[in-house]
Amino acid sequence: MRRLMFTGVTAIAAVTLFAAPVDAGGSGWHLGFYTPSGRALSMASTGTGSGIATFDFTSQDNTALLVTDQGSSALLGDDRGKTVTATFTVSNATGAFTYFGEGTPSNPCGTPANTRLFFETSNSGGFDETHFWWSNPSSAILADGTFTVTATVNGAEWSDFFGHLGNDPTYAAGFTSAASNVTAIGLSFGGGCFFENGVGTSDGSGTFTLETFSVN
Repeated sequence: MRRLMFTGVTAIAAVTLFAAPVDAGGSGWHLGFYTPSGRALSMASTGTGSGIATFDFTSQDNTALLVTDQGSSALLGDDRGKTVTATFTVSNATGAFTYFGEGTPSNPCGTPANTRLFFETSNSGGFDETHFWWSNPSSAILADGTFTVTATVNGAEWSDFFGHLGNDPTYAAGFTSAASNVTAIGLSFGGGCFFENGVGTSDGSGTFTLETFSVN
């Protein structure tokens, strides 16, 4: 099933982790998109363009993640209390941004297609909702222009796979554990009730360029 982070208390999909290859000739960032069956999240290397990573949207609402998981990256490891900031540009989007499930009973919320910060920790011991965190509410609606999304890595500003905030006493330990061992970080793309259900544009136009990404 699709990996969908719900903004409420229930999710309708199981997570599929990736093993992204490190491409010495690429940007070090990887684009996550849902396969046509909708049952797996596949990863591909991105180009650099004028920024640190770039990709083109398609007419399929399947673009879900832009992340790096390189072990040498200063973005990974213990990020507790640090500030994560992403600046990006969307250009040449002539069609409307769309998201998976838009206008359907399974996705009744009206939040437009957007992007937000994301990080995860190792899932080697098996799935746990607190292995995956999205900045909440910090996000940006997708449209042509240059935008910045920022959040401090404390529990009040992030929610997990099932929408629980990291400062909830029941989930605070899980947040601290994940934030102290970040294994992948970047941006997710979603809309409606979900944070990572996938986006596209109605005519397949538009380029996304990640200008800067920092953890300080």
